[in-house]
Amino acid sequence: MSKILIVEDNIFFAKVMEKSIVDRFAYVVDVAGTAEEAREKLAHNKYELIVVDLILPDSEGEFIEELCSGENKIIVTTDFEDEFTRKKITSLDIVDYIIKSDSPDFSYLLNVIHRINTNESITVLIVEDSLTVRNHISQLLHIQCLNVITATDGLEALDMIKEHPNEIDLVITDYNMPNMDGLELLRELRRTYSINQLPIITLSALGTESIIARFLKAGANDYIMKPFSKEEFFCRINLSLNNLEMLKSAQKAASTDHLTGLHNRYYMQSRLVRLAKDKNKINALAIVDIDHFKNINDTFGHHTGDLALKFFAIHLLSHFDMENIIRMGGEEFLVILPGMSNKKAVLSLEGLREEMQNAKFTDENGSDVKFTISAGVAQAKSGKCDSAIKEADEYLYKAKKNGRNRIEFEGSTK
Repeated sequence: MSKILIVEDNIFFAKVMEKSIVDRFAYVVDVAGTAEEAREKLAHNKYELIVVDLILPDSEGEFIEELCSGENKIIVTTDFEDEFTRKKITSLDIVDYIIKSDSPDFSYLLNVIHRINTNESITVLIVEDSLTVRNHISQLLHIQCLNVITATDGLEALDMIKEHPNEIDLVITDYNMPNMDGLELLRELRRTYSINQLPIITLSALGTESIIARFLKAGANDYIMKPFSKEEFFCRINLSLNNLEMLKSAQKAASTDHLTGLHNRYYMQSRLVRLAKDKNKINALAIVDIDHFKNINDTFGHHTGDLALKFFAIHLLSHFDMENIIRMGGEEFLVILPGMSNKKAVLSLEGLREEMQNAKFTDENGSDVKFTISAGVAQAKSGKCDSAIKEADEYLYKAKKNGRNRIEFEGSTK
């Protein structure tokens, strides 16, 4: 398990920080009251993060400089609010600093730790023709634990995004560049990615009101004037990433079925739109239904009915990718089988049908519950998914009419 070291001589502050971190994160927290005690712990332990007070009984800031000479991730805490102290702290290669009186419950500290953990899975594309500026920005982003790739102009950036279509989470672009400038790049990216899908931050030494407004109207998430302070840069980057994370969380919540954890009908529309874009690809769609589900609810109760739905969802996930499973409502599920003919789709579903026929679970009252499933399969030709779903539903009706615990598709019954 990862560890965090708190170096703080105020026992009260140390305890509050320790409890706040342990309550929210899966970290083991060690506490040291002096620089010498911290050195002893560092000699015998590896720490993911060090939270250190600026002034300690045996150090007036030099211990932090010592820590910065290594590869430690450091957050500094301080009681001082003056400009001299701020400049002294921000001149160091630290993740962030916290004025204790500004965040007595250490909520900002928790947000910074969360950002560090999250940033490790985020990739930023820097688009900048100046090697010096490009390297400087890269260094700053690495301090924030972000992954970085670079491009020298807009055209190269577009090629990078085409090569990594789902890997780039944020674009930071200069305005004035050869071949394709930042405004042209912004407009081109907004043809494909909305402001909510891909944050784009523009950097420029040009900052007239008309230029800034032009970029924001074209879809930039933010505009940072050069030269910028490290502190301002970090705040703006993390604000954009926080907004993106909140949006993704809201989208995930809106597209997730709360009972089974599978996708819901809201997600289905976007998934089918993506599926329909390749009109030359034939995909199979299946509507799968739990047989006699009402009997489960009537016999064992609705809570057991919910358990049956969760039980079936687990089995679905063992056979198909999550992005291709959607709970339509009630006991009915849509399974997308990309690139499959009816024959291959039925073979895949037969394995699931046989598995459910032999499976059972025990509810909270100790009752063994078994059920079978039926399915209807249809082909989505030329991207026509809606008509294929309607046809699959008709075949499901045939499966129910012909005795259940079976799969029907074109040519399977007369």
